[in-house]
Amino acid sequence: MNPTWPAEAFHSKVVNDLKCNVSYSMIYRALKKAKESILGKHEEEFKLLYRYVNELKKAMPNTTVELMTEDAEEGVEGRRFKRFYVCLGPLKEGVMDGCRPLIGLDGCHLKGPFGGILLTAVATDPNDGMYLVAWAQVEAENNDSWSWFLSLLKDDLRVVNDGGYTFISDRQKGLVNALEAHFPSADKDFA
Repeated sequence: MNPTWPAEAFHSKVVNDLKCNVSYSMIYRALKKAKESILGKHEEEFKLLYRYVNELKKAMPNTTVELMTEDAEEGVEGRRFKRFYVCLGPLKEGVMDGCRPLIGLDGCHLKGPFGGILLTAVATDPNDGMYLVAWAQVEAENNDSWSWFLSLLKDDLRVVNDGGYTFISDRQKGLVNALEAHFPSADKDFA
């Protein structure tokens, strides 16, 4: 019921309520097994990403989903997750049909066992509200990851004349160079 329950508190509960004398190593193993049972193993969840990509594309044919993997380190078989980009078809159509040509770009750190960075592109709807366009999980915030994200975003928005868009950002690492490379004549406002 409480995945963040400290081992000491769990040990006290077992000893006092169940009148069992167990070692701390047994408590740690039991907590780990319970968390895996409830939350699942991350490795197993990553294996489901390909199914998720296929289901998204089947349910919304105009959706763009890119899953990038790389070779695992030597001695480990299989592939290693690197990047994941999503631009849902209905969101893409909404941007084209009614949003203003003002796009905010930002990135934030992801907490958890694998970390990484979440990159986002947000447009402005006719009521000056935020309208999510696309997002990606990448390994780091650098020129390469921002360039990859912006090239996919440019294709999704079918940008031909990039002077029609204004981009707002906070000048994150690699973002300025990537914007210059993919949208050379677009207005850029760095807050």
